[in-house]
Amino acid sequence: MKSNIIITGFMGTGKSVVAKELARKLKMEFIDMDRIIEERQKTSIADIFAGHGENYFREQENKLVKELSQKENTVIATGGGTLLSSDNARMLGQRGQIICLYADSQTIYNRVNKKNNRPLLKRENVLSEINRLLEERKEAYNNFTIKIFTTNLNVKEVADKIITLLRRV
Repeated sequence: MKSNIIITGFMGTGKSVVAKELARKLKMEFIDMDRIIEERQKTSIADIFAGHGENYFREQENKLVKELSQKENTVIATGGGTLLSSDNARMLGQRGQIICLYADSQTIYNRVNKKNNRPLLKRENVLSEINRLLEERKEAYNNFTIKIFTTNLNVKEVADKIITLLRRV
């Protein structure tokens, strides 16, 4: 097994909660990239997008990826767009196994609509925006070898499935 586990995928697929559970089960360090960026910028992701724009946020993500690509024995929850950058995917993939979580658009909508603080979903029709973004990112997400459909699974089931898959790799 590679030394790091990188959990990626679209928003609302369970990246952060699954990564945290995985780290607990495997006794590894847990890092949530969005939380680190918020701590360092001293503001929310939504405020970073509003005040500085998406490009600035992606630059902060890229700096953090460079730093995290040096770590070992860590479970990293990326932001939904982090690994759309092939450079970011390459850097994190060199020291870790990338797992892509995915779910159907209605499930994602149900999960993120409870507390919609997602800057990319600040639209009138959230479900159609989710579908548009999923289609736009489909090719990038399909590049990941290990993918887990989280729609009908709870956090523990997803974490257990990942552990089983990683033991085979």
